[in-house]
Amino acid sequence: MIYLVGENVFTFNSGTEFSQFARLNAFNRNGKQAVLLLRNYNRMLSNDIKRHGLRQKDVINMYDYFQGTVKTSRKEQSLRLLDSIPLTDYHIVGVDNNYSNIEYKGKKIGEIRVMPATVGLVGSIEYYDSLGQTAVKEYWDWRGFKSMVETYHPNGSIAMQQYLRPDGSPAIEVTHMYIGKQVLPTMWKLINYKGRDWQFRTEDQLFTFFLNEINNQNPGTFISDRRTLDSSVLNVENAERTISYLHSVPFKDYKHPQHGIMNIYNRSINGEAGKEFDYVVLPTQDQAAEVEKLATSRSQITAAPDSYVKAGKAKELGQEVTLVYVGRLAPEKNIAGVIKAFKHVNNKLPEAKLKLQGYFASGDYEKKLKDLVMKLNLEKQVEFIPYDPAKQILADATLFLNASYSEGFGMNMLESLASGVPVITYAVNYTQNNLIKDGVNGFNIVKTTPTALANKVLEVLTDDKEYGELSKGAIQTAKESSETNFMKKWNKIIS
Repeated sequence: MIYLVGENVFTFNSGTEFSQFARLNAFNRNGKQAVLLLRNYNRMLSNDIKRHGLRQKDVINMYDYFQGTVKTSRKEQSLRLLDSIPLTDYHIVGVDNNYSNIEYKGKKIGEIRVMPATVGLVGSIEYYDSLGQTAVKEYWDWRGFKSMVETYHPNGSIAMQQYLRPDGSPAIEVTHMYIGKQVLPTMWKLINYKGRDWQFRTEDQLFTFFLNEINNQNPGTFISDRRTLDSSVLNVENAERTISYLHSVPFKDYKHPQHGIMNIYNRSINGEAGKEFDYVVLPTQDQAAEVEKLATSRSQITAAPDSYVKAGKAKELGQEVTLVYVGRLAPEKNIAGVIKAFKHVNNKLPEAKLKLQGYFASGDYEKKLKDLVMKLNLEKQVEFIPYDPAKQILADATLFLNASYSEGFGMNMLESLASGVPVITYAVNYTQNNLIKDGVNGFNIVKTTPTALANKVLEVLTDDKEYGELSKGAIQTAKESSETNFMKKWNKIIS
């Protein structure tokens, strides 16, 4: 068994999660039984799994595991048919599509919030004390059962959280207490598990216990994909092997690896307290070679792909020009640089469009980008498109633009190539030559300025023959990054 260890299946995932999903599916399709093990509580997990095309049996969440709800099927729970609210004594009064009030003898004693993306299903229930303050709040799982209950300190901060079994008994209890002037979680208590109670100081300690329970039942290989999880994976007892996968460039200075490893990557590369990963895996061989120069552990440092694609068909340069970026819209991706480069393109090609698909790293960054679009007078030419894994915009794209200064590999650029869309990108270590090859499937711009990026875009758009060759090269690169080749490289590590 291969265990892919992650934090969550988020509503908005990063490349780390997408890499995990791809690896999970490839392993299972190719006879390497794999399961995704998740730490974070997520009452919407069942819906998020389905939305990303994953199977419930391929995912085990720690809270679900101890609550005994891993295999629970969905049963819709109407807010008007709750056994806990007898309608002979209480009244549920609808306010709007999002919530209803609970009333007793004409007084509001609580509020029911509707489950997101549903009509009339229970999402959460708040019960008020005599002063009108929230005393208890119940959270309902997407599958239709009460999953977690919170109580509060007098100042409104959380006092206790109880995660419930299907019969309503608490499986996990988290106590929140004052540490100085802050209220923080101080104890995780696993209740009546195998006939006894267990106490942990942190969620990560509980997660380590969970991983060991999983491994005791079915020993296997554990792959840690996030640095927050490395310690828990390192402390799995009697694992067949442990692997740390580094999705991002781990160096303090991405231009000068010799300056050392960032602190957050030290545990994954060099281990802790005498415990080391069997393998440290990076997306490219040149990254692995640089890490090996700096590592002090006995871990085997090697390379294996971050992802794979299915190649489509090459395309020809059309009349409409649509430049795109697909991925997380975050400062480290320098989306502002893409917009500024497009401004130079638009000055020469007013009919050109720029489409940016993804989710914003923050509300502040969203405002910053939209303000920049307004400042450059590009409101009609630039479109921000919500993230949707089922509706990508690459099929109708002309060129993919990338202005980030550092990339571990560039999954979004690989996906672009698979659609026959050449990539114009800033020249960055580990993408240049490994993925984007000058004059083959795109270009790497050494002078990392919006003007230089734009000038190369304009050059490509004026040469139909060159564009066609770049598109063919993109498809060839995608074929080389197939699932078959992905498995060949991973089999050397996991077999």
